[in-house]
Amino acid sequence: MALAATTLCPGWAAAQAAEAAQAAAPLWLLWAASPVGLAAAAAAGWLLARRQGERALRDARTELQLMRQTLDVWQWETDTEHRLVQWRPPCDAPAADWQPPAAECLWQRFDSPQQPGLVQAKLAQHGPLDDAVARPDGSRWWLRGQPRFGTDGLFAGHTGTARLLDDMLATQEDQAALQALLPALPGPVWICRPAADGLQVQRCNEAALRFGGPPGSTWEGLLAALPRDLATTVQALQPGQAAVHEDWQVQLLPAGPQDEGRLLMLLPLGLGASEPADTDPAAFSYTVSHDLRAPVRVVEGFTRIVKEDYGRLLDRVGNDHLDRVLGAAARMNAMIDALLGLAQLSSQPLARQPVNLTQLATYVVDDLRRQQPQRRAEVRIQPGLQAHGDPTLLRLVLENLLGNAWKYSGQREHTVIEFATDVQSGREAFVVRDNGAGFDMRFADRLFSVFQRLHSANDFPGTGVGLASVRRIVRRHGGDVWAESEPGQGACFYFTLAG
Repeated sequence: MALAATTLCPGWAAAQAAEAAQAAAPLWLLWAASPVGLAAAAAAGWLLARRQGERALRDARTELQLMRQTLDVWQWETDTEHRLVQWRPPCDAPAADWQPPAAECLWQRFDSPQQPGLVQAKLAQHGPLDDAVARPDGSRWWLRGQPRFGTDGLFAGHTGTARLLDDMLATQEDQAALQALLPALPGPVWICRPAADGLQVQRCNEAALRFGGPPGSTWEGLLAALPRDLATTVQALQPGQAAVHEDWQVQLLPAGPQDEGRLLMLLPLGLGASEPADTDPAAFSYTVSHDLRAPVRVVEGFTRIVKEDYGRLLDRVGNDHLDRVLGAAARMNAMIDALLGLAQLSSQPLARQPVNLTQLATYVVDDLRRQQPQRRAEVRIQPGLQAHGDPTLLRLVLENLLGNAWKYSGQREHTVIEFATDVQSGREAFVVRDNGAGFDMRFADRLFSVFQRLHSANDFPGTGVGLASVRRIVRRHGGDVWAESEPGQGACFYFTLAG
């Protein structure tokens, strides 16, 4: 019957529910206003506040721990008896320094050489520390500290830092030496340090101010102030690299304790420290021609005499040994010739003019085909490749790069070589590709060094000077050269030329 009434009179059911709610409301208010309700509310508020306080305390401790891990000074704490309870090394200290503190008082580790007992007296007075001190080993330090008090107001020890004063003085001396050195340098120099918006010019000399990029300029602003070709040369450099641009040797060096800064230096050609052979090419060439060739001639000459006069008395193995000596002498002569040519590249003046690289590459490939007419080789040369430079030296570049591509793809049934242009890091570069033996990129830094080879001379003969010559010629033209490869997957040699 009740169900039927509810179904038939929904308005009556809603009225009954409202009356029940109105009757229950005063009961809740009465309970909340009672001592029990007030105590429960207070307990809930206390628990909430405690949790918030604990969370804030954990956050503060985490923040303090992170801050301590970034400090570049020693951090220490003492107890009420002034004994060291914490001795934390700087963030960049070696692992050997991370050791627990010895059971000694702070004044036993540090004291003032001018006022013995100063540290102990200040500690006993629960006063602050801010003094130049020394350790028993003679090292000089700057000691800072503040007294620490507990929540009950009682003295709990000292907390402070220690910095090796010798390092601070050395840094100041380095800055003074740098300030005196900058005006004496023969070319522009900019020193850039990290800032909020990237690298920023911190210091430069008078010669640099004539170019632009005064202190306070960004790295991008400095590049914009340089001539366009020179800025392109600088952008192509990695820290530690150098290049030649017109009459300047451009050097980009890392700077700062963590190599986070940059030092850009322009030296007039002839004053830079490139390779030793560049300092006096004539004397170097004379030394190589006479002092190195003389013993090789002696070895080769006497070996020929032995072979011609006594070869019939030797067996096959003995004659084979003589042939090996003669072959080694011939290779040594070839290496001396290559070294002489490399030395002359630095002193030979550049005859800059428009150069048709497509035509030069075609001539080089034709010569290679005539030497090995039986080779099946597909050589693709992009038409219309132009450059501005010395045609004789640029032909040497192509002879070495295309010659290497031809040589190292010789074991392929079908050789594929390409000379074209490609865009690398937003700049156009010339590239020589092949499908030859390739090499391991872990040893790529050895490629352009003199007499450094990544393959056996028995498999791929050569002097080990060709790529060093390529790098020297390219850098004299204000460009750069680099390579990419994988073993067995061929190689790509890229080079750029200024102008």
